[in-house]
Formats: sequence, structure tokens, C-alpha cells
Amino acid sequence: MKTKSKKKFIDFICNECGTKYGRWYQPGAIAPERHCATYHMGTCDLCGTEDVALTEPRDFGHLISDTSK
Repeated sequence: MKTKSKKKFIDFICNECGTKYGRWYQPGAIAPERHCATYHMGTCDLCGTEDVALTEPRDFGHLISDTSK
């Protein structure tokens, strides 16, 4: 019997997780002056919040490796 394993990579994240764990939002980080992102509704792969606007981690400069904070 196969067990469901945790995703190795995060495909889509909500804005709250992106600003909390995104590299561009960490102290000392330099974000681009202008940036555009496409969102869709769904479930955040990181926090599990349902029916929320999602985008890709790259729109936050990818994620820091330790998301247990």
C-alpha cells in the first residue's frame, strides 16, 4: 500500500506565505523595482489555506530553505 508523501517542491503559494518565506522579503534582500505576477484561486501548497489567491514561489524570489519559522 502506498502512503501519501509530502510534496518535495512547492508549486503554488498564497501571498501571506510568500511575504513570510519569500527571499525578497527577508532582511537585507533586494527585490526588483517592478514585478508582475499571475494569480489563481486554489489551496496553498505551504500552509494549506483553501480558496485563496495563489502564485508561484518565483514571484517572491523563491523561498528560504527553512519554512519552519
